[in-house]
Amino acid sequence: MPKNDSKSKQSYRTAWESLPDFKGWLRAVPENPTRAFCKICNKTLYAHRLGLLHHMSTRKHTKKAEIQFTQNEQNKSMEEAQCNSGIELMHPGFNTETTVINSSMEEAPNLCNDSLANSTQLESTVDKVTKSISLPPISTHVLDSSRGTPVPNLRVSLYKLINSGWTLIRECVTNPLGRCNEFISKEEFKPGRFKLHFDVDRYFELQKQDYFFPFVEIVFDVRSPLEHYHVPLILSPFGYSTYRGS
Repeated sequence: MPKNDSKSKQSYRTAWESLPDFKGWLRAVPENPTRAFCKICNKTLYAHRLGLLHHMSTRKHTKKAEIQFTQNEQNKSMEEAQCNSGIELMHPGFNTETTVINSSMEEAPNLCNDSLANSTQLESTVDKVTKSISLPPISTHVLDSSRGTPVPNLRVSLYKLINSGWTLIRECVTNPLGRCNEFISKEEFKPGRFKLHFDVDRYFELQKQDYFFPFVEIVFDVRSPLEHYHVPLILSPFGYSTYRGS
């Protein structure tokens, strides 16, 4: 006899797409009501709510969500750079009316292409400068997976286990991109057990969003102080996930 699988009997509900945990990455599978589709992982899943929540918390899904978010932010930055470059090309002494009268449409300079070339050169320069700057010892990146946005102005505290007690090292507040790295200097950074404390309750209260965890604490061991330790946090109102990033 075939196995009775309760997951395969549940049907997809379009109302799930508006829920904070599923918004932005879940959609229905046409002509198959018992399946759901993850747009981030490009994967078909059973339309089982608990199973979908579990999938959202997997390391593979959260890491791909962060990569997708970072790519979106980079695309926005490039578009802004192109726009700014186009504006800079319009010198204050440049008479646009005279140019239009004396030049045909085909002979007019292609500001878009010039802007793109300038943006590409700028991006290459920035990449070289960034690579030449050493990374901070500890950093984090907080994202709200229910909204698909970074979490700004979130207070994050770094502690170190000293003499069987947690000692506060320094507090930091995430920037508009949800990043924070001003925790500890290289001179202070020594091997040991550390803890990042995230005050997530304040964030959800400002969003007027119900939540389950008032704070999140991530404990990790530092064995090589010469390495960079990046600890991202993927938030949702009723769950979170983390991993060691790069």
